[in-house]
Amino acid sequence: MDSWGDLDDREERDMHVPVEPRSRVNYFHGRLVTADDLRREQEQFRARQWLHNRMLHGYGVATGLEVTVLDDELHVSPGLAIDGLGREIVLTDLHTVDGSGVVTESHGRVQLVVTWAEEPVDEVLGPDGPEPSRFVENPRLFLTEHHVGEPPVDAVLLARIHRRGHELVVDASVRRHVYQHVHHDG
Repeated sequence: MDSWGDLDDREERDMHVPVEPRSRVNYFHGRLVTADDLRREQEQFRARQWLHNRMLHGYGVATGLEVTVLDDELHVSPGLAIDGLGREIVLTDLHTVDGSGVVTESHGRVQLVVTWAEEPVDEVLGPDGPEPSRFVENPRLFLTEHHVGEPPVDAVLLARIHRRGHELVVDASVRRHVYQHVHHDG
């Protein structure tokens, strides 16, 4: 079972948020376009999208990501969440998490969280050796010990998990929904 520290040990790339969403590449006839130009354009677009998500929607579960139990397995339904950095976390399929490590003595201190992650795929030969030709967003689900305070900024809490006798019990009342942060002036 992971702790917040284990979540914080993930790759730095998973936590990178481009810092300049207001700057963009200017294309014009005759301009040489490099891989760096295209990468910067993608980063600028992502930075704007993540800023929009953070400022207008907040963070939490947008839809789905319901947690159910079957024996010692936790099933998380497809859905969408936004983490504290503004990144969309999209589960397109049912995911299963092993809950056998949750013990009766945990008393609700175990939490199920989802985090955004991307993986390099489809290696091709570049000028300096093998390079990924694509990155695939592949969210991660973790069972982690509950600590006082909020989870890390890039983790969205889905449920607290505990045992009642031999059965796993899910408390989804702790999840935060993005619409809780939308304020309408009226």
